[in-house]
Amino acid sequence: MKKYIFASALVLMSAASMAQDTYSNFTMTNTSDVFGTARYMGMGGAMGALGADISAMTNNPASLGLFRKNDISLSMGGIIQDAKPYSADNRGRYSFDQVGFVAAFPNYDRSSFLNFAVNFQKKASYGHSLYVQDDNLNGLSQAAQLKGLFYNGLNYSNNENFQYALPYQANNAYIYDVELAGETGYYPIKSEKYEFNRYSSGNLYGLDLALAGSIKDRVYLGFDFGIDFLRYENTQRYVEYRLGRNGEYEDYDVLSNKYVSGIGINLKLGALVRPIDENPLRIGFAFETPTWYVLTQKRSYYSVASKWESHYDATADIYNYTYNPKEGDYTTYDSPDDNFLDFNVHSPWKVRVSLASTVDKFLAWDVEYEYALYNNATTGYPRNYTNSGASLSMIKDDGMTALTKASINGIHNVRAGVEFKALPEFAIRLGYNFWSKPMKDGARLDQTVDSKAVDFLLGTDYINLGVTNMLTFGLGYRYKSFYADFAYKYRAQKGDFYAFDDTFQRTGNSAEYGQFMASGQSLRPQTVDLSRHTISFTLGFKF
Repeated sequence: MKKYIFASALVLMSAASMAQDTYSNFTMTNTSDVFGTARYMGMGGAMGALGADISAMTNNPASLGLFRKNDISLSMGGIIQDAKPYSADNRGRYSFDQVGFVAAFPNYDRSSFLNFAVNFQKKASYGHSLYVQDDNLNGLSQAAQLKGLFYNGLNYSNNENFQYALPYQANNAYIYDVELAGETGYYPIKSEKYEFNRYSSGNLYGLDLALAGSIKDRVYLGFDFGIDFLRYENTQRYVEYRLGRNGEYEDYDVLSNKYVSGIGINLKLGALVRPIDENPLRIGFAFETPTWYVLTQKRSYYSVASKWESHYDATADIYNYTYNPKEGDYTTYDSPDDNFLDFNVHSPWKVRVSLASTVDKFLAWDVEYEYALYNNATTGYPRNYTNSGASLSMIKDDGMTALTKASINGIHNVRAGVEFKALPEFAIRLGYNFWSKPMKDGARLDQTVDSKAVDFLLGTDYINLGVTNMLTFGLGYRYKSFYADFAYKYRAQKGDFYAFDDTFQRTGNSAEYGQFMASGQSLRPQTVDLSRHTISFTLGFKF
């Protein structure tokens, strides 16, 4: 197949959009973790019914009604990943966790309170360094997927954006369909191994403005208006090797960078009830609306580089292909320099129930259940623009939303926490969390769905995450109005990493796919460890 050079055309391209996919959106909006005050973290986030902690209102805003004094707190710490980082990447990162205050207003006889709180708190941390290698591909190849997507894309007569797509530039970089001069057919380039590394950074923070009140210390009602601030960035590189005609390894690589930022809003409503008079048992109910995000992907790019070169013979009207084995002698094809896209994500609805009680002043416990409908999260693009920016309302991307429903489960979360006070000034806390598996069995990043988003993906990799278990431990000290808390958290999770989707290679029935076919072979997922350790410290003052 003849290759046509589009390097000059790339210079003339306007800024292209780099759309989001089901896996990226889940990574950025997934809040299956516990951050906040060290007391809240030490109890595994199980304080929605126990209350009287500013971070607990993120689970149930009615818990704010249990404050009887004004409170101000500041929390920070660090995160250390279990897996060895790639090259010189850092294993540990500083973490700013929380800052906030509560203002408590009693009525004349202190039988009821009306409390107000402002809290800025981390909801998710994206910092991670990942390295994956597979030395036994058995002929499977990312190039085969990109080739399949290339032909698939060219079959779309109304596809105006495909020239920006990664498969298109991979075609220009000669990573497949190399037809050597003087030979019949294509040069077989089944792959032997790959290397992948990614460094990601950023956080999801939430600003909560909450109001809660109590009625005769029996019923508590709360409302929370939340504003999320998201910043996510990753840089990754994929290198694939195949055995050349002379027994030497040939390679190509795809380097990409993605930066996403934006805001979202959500609402939470909650209630707590003490059903038995003179008994501290409390039952809590809460629900949280989707967070309506308006996000922008910018400063994002990709480069496809290989050592193949094409030399056009005008007399014979043919292309002669050569491979340059010299180190560093690559031909590179880049996406436009300043790619951007405004897009919308609506995260799932969440419902929570909780049960808590205390035993004198010695023991406090809390057990909670949450269900998050992640399979109903939606993706789309702003319906319109105003002077203040893109709208919260969106035109839904039906193809990507359908892929989310087909790939993502609703997530069950069970958490429990307990606090012991051997002395009035000292407390010991323990907590546990379980989150169910978010990805369905057999889920994959299907880039053939009817969505313009797939034309602008930066890579082919995805991770099917497993269940999450979290253990926490905490210590607390109180002296008059001052308090200091410490928490340790171990969050254990693994996932199956796929560098590409091998569907084309396993099911292709066209002669064009012949050089790539690997009958009976399937890509083996590589297990990646996403576990990490977190420590946090809180200083606070009640008055």
